[in-house]
Amino acid sequence: MVVAILMSTFNGEKYLNEQIESLVNQTYKHWNLFIRDDGSIDHTSQIITKWMRRDKRIHYIDDDSKNLKPANSFLKLLKEVEADYYFFCDQDDYWKSIKLETMLKNASNNQTIPNLVYCSLKCTDKNLVLEENDFENLMGKLSGKSRFIGNDMPGCVMMINKKLRDVAINSYTGNNIIMHDWWLALIAEVFGNIAFLDKKLIYYRQHGDNSIGAGHRGGIIRKAFHKDVFSKQEDLVRETYFQAKEFYSVFHNQLSDEWNDFLGMFIKCGSESYRYRLQFFNTYKLHESSKLRTLAYEYFFVFKLNNLLATKERD
Repeated sequence: MVVAILMSTFNGEKYLNEQIESLVNQTYKHWNLFIRDDGSIDHTSQIITKWMRRDKRIHYIDDDSKNLKPANSFLKLLKEVEADYYFFCDQDDYWKSIKLETMLKNASNNQTIPNLVYCSLKCTDKNLVLEENDFENLMGKLSGKSRFIGNDMPGCVMMINKKLRDVAINSYTGNNIIMHDWWLALIAEVFGNIAFLDKKLIYYRQHGDNSIGAGHRGGIIRKAFHKDVFSKQEDLVRETYFQAKEFYSVFHNQLSDEWNDFLGMFIKCGSESYRYRLQFFNTYKLHESSKLRTLAYEYFFVFKLNNLLATKERD
């Protein structure tokens, strides 16, 4: 069994040593770590070199591309590395020592379809001190068609098989795709299988330099009244619509009748009335990972979608 851990780094000198140390301390030892740097100007490359000298399982993927951002950087790694199972690793988190072993025990032996297993996580501050954040309780809350309007799995909690990797690297256009992890989740949902492992196997570090994080501290109600929440909801509705449209464009010849009907209706929502969108939303019982998130998404989707898409076209 060939196990690959993929890490994309960018100016990660503050926390990179701790993260790699947590990988070296895994109870499951038969892995290889492949690191691609996205143009760091700090001491990230020196830290990687140091670890490569200490551990032959650690490899540096060198290329001339810079500033690809996380999604395209991880995709480049996926294309470069051949393995049976893949894990995505952020430069600033910290893995519990049993993460690999626990998740691999739950891996499916079926390599003929795209398979994905994901775990939960525990939020911490920059010093790995545990902190309250409702984000960690949103894992495992989505399934089925609702995955097209929400994603409950950042890449760092995923394990994917080679079949899912193969489909992803041959279908990922980069156009209108929100993140690589979301695209992988959609492929696994439509064409394969997803399993949730309800164990918090990662310390998910929150700090000012996060590329992507759990958002503002505190509970959902407190976050709901943060000043930027409405603009983010508008962006989410717009982006998920175009991502669904992209998915349909790429895979329409391979979809079952059920998924073809669903995505066809989803795309049609962009030109129909709010009554049509409300009926669509209710017919498929779409929901986000919390009631409040669902209400917010439904409001902007049903009543504002036409305007949001028109704004995108003007841009």
